[in-house]
Amino acid sequence: MFVCNLSAEEYVQAASYHKDSNENSIEKAELLLKSKSFEITTGCSDLGKLIKKRGNAVLREVHLLSAYMRLKPYSEMVLVGECNPEHDTCYLITKSLARRFDKFIVIVFTESIFSVATNRRDLPTFPQFSGSSKDEVIINVREYAKETIRDSFSEDIFLEDGDFLWENYYETQFLEQRLNVKLFHKFIPKYTLKKANMKLEKEFYEKVVEQRKEKHTLDFFFD
Repeated sequence: MFVCNLSAEEYVQAASYHKDSNENSIEKAELLLKSKSFEITTGCSDLGKLIKKRGNAVLREVHLLSAYMRLKPYSEMVLVGECNPEHDTCYLITKSLARRFDKFIVIVFTESIFSVATNRRDLPTFPQFSGSSKDEVIINVREYAKETIRDSFSEDIFLEDGDFLWENYYETQFLEQRLNVKLFHKFIPKYTLKKANMKLEKEFYEKVVEQRKEKHTLDFFFD
């Protein structure tokens, strides 16, 4: 169970990103914040408990998806990831990643929207990026980064398909005799398999664990 001990104001702000929150519920939460904020932090009323529960759900999602999302690097100091959040957390996840990778510009795509953020302090006014497709958005951000950021990586160190490294990792590490589903989920929760766009890990789980084939090797997995 994921629980945060935050201020009442922080719970209200986080809860506003919950999928079930709307203008009416946000207004009620803000009124409670002004009148009886202790009900939010203690959860001693139904509304206070609901706000705290929604806030924790949102923050849990941000914590998990920003921790497990695989990011693709570009030489212009740009990182790109994809996820499928349950709540309206695309911006919060992007900001979380930008704080962690503070030398990069981070782009996060969901099924319907995208967000761009950076924690760099040496850039001019950060523009509002747009594009009709993921590729176009990435191109626009890379062009901006190339013009404004002096740092860069040599493209020689990047693989065209970074999944190749993970495929080889699973191929060399997996032993049927040591298959431990409980430990697998300890390190990779089911929620992140579904929401963090962990395609390789999801396929691995479905084919090696769920289907329970007679021979659990990765030969069939990478055919």
